[in-house]
Amino acid sequence: MAAYNEIKPFTISIPDSELDQLHQKLELTRLPDELDLPPGQEWDWGIPLAVLKPVLEYWRIKYDWRAVEERINQSLPQFTTYVESKRHGEQEVHFVHKRSKNPGAIPLIFVSKIIEELVNPKDPKLPSFHVVTPSLPGYVFSQRANTPGMNIVGTAYVLDKLMQKLGYKHYVVQGGDWGAFVCQAFAIYHQDTCLAIHTNLSVSFPTPLKNPILTLKTILGLYPKDERDGLKKSQQSEAETGYQKIQGTRPQTLAVGLTDSPVGLLAWIGEKLYAWTDNYPWTPEEWITWTMLYWVNGPAAGLRYYKENSIVEPSKDPELQEELIKIRTLPSPTPFGFSWFPKDLYTFPVEWAGIGRNYVYSNKHNRGGHFAAWEVPELLVDDIQRFVTLVLDKEVRLLNVS
Repeated sequence: MAAYNEIKPFTISIPDSELDQLHQKLELTRLPDELDLPPGQEWDWGIPLAVLKPVLEYWRIKYDWRAVEERINQSLPQFTTYVESKRHGEQEVHFVHKRSKNPGAIPLIFVSKIIEELVNPKDPKLPSFHVVTPSLPGYVFSQRANTPGMNIVGTAYVLDKLMQKLGYKHYVVQGGDWGAFVCQAFAIYHQDTCLAIHTNLSVSFPTPLKNPILTLKTILGLYPKDERDGLKKSQQSEAETGYQKIQGTRPQTLAVGLTDSPVGLLAWIGEKLYAWTDNYPWTPEEWITWTMLYWVNGPAAGLRYYKENSIVEPSKDPELQEELIKIRTLPSPTPFGFSWFPKDLYTFPVEWAGIGRNYVYSNKHNRGGHFAAWEVPELLVDDIQRFVTLVLDKEVRLLNVS
């Protein structure tokens, strides 16, 4: 029982045997033939071999995981601990926990490379944060749930328990990608502890009965041109969401291939990194390191997350399906802030983000994409600080919580 109560320091240390096996697989890689495509259509069929091959060679010959491992270990204070989950007993969670020097700093759940700017801002007048960066269940070094039920509601439950164990009775949550949906789970199911959420992704839709003005503005095209263009792109995004169909229906089949093939995983991840960013200049080391963080614990849990959250088809478990319906339909009084980036996968009108939410802040940017925290970190940091400044004027429970 004592081990479950402990919060243990964690150091990344992948066994040599696993790295040796990885390099053997890289050496034995078999690639498909390259397609002869007209200029401008190279990405229409998937990742071009002309892009993939140089990164594969870099991985084989130059990439130094041990150097990356050391850099992560030295810069990020990491820990593991066991916390109660909603359906899967005690779950071991891996997380980064970096406290601010400011004793009045605000606890924040956040996942990004911009931790330091949030912990110790250059301007002392700006809000500072005690940042907790968890690996979602099954991701990176957090324990996998081997039975269904670890959806966004279950994830928020685990992370709320983690914050309580760390001594943070109240906190703020920020997220993009899946983190944005987990934020909504916090806003519905953990309103007593999560006092504000900020996201840089929103998938909300107006309905004629509940949102007649927004519906009329959409029909009449009354939104600014960049938002009209974003809406059109989002409505025609089938080419960019094919991955959701297989991950949302038969993820285990895909997991067999991507768990065994590092280059398959490199291609699967890399194609999204390129497609969903605003011309961000990914380096081979960045691309490979992102892949490695999925490789070491296996990508299966991340692939299953789409089916867990009924992205394509409803859950066959009525309780799980009811949880997700509440996320999509119930309003929340939790203060909500939103950052809009033009090259995200979904770029609906900014106003839509406030549907069913206590909408207190938004900012629309002219650059940046799906991975805004990586592409344009300075913009996201500024938005988070501005949003929390507004929240602090009304939410006294965030003062002196640490």
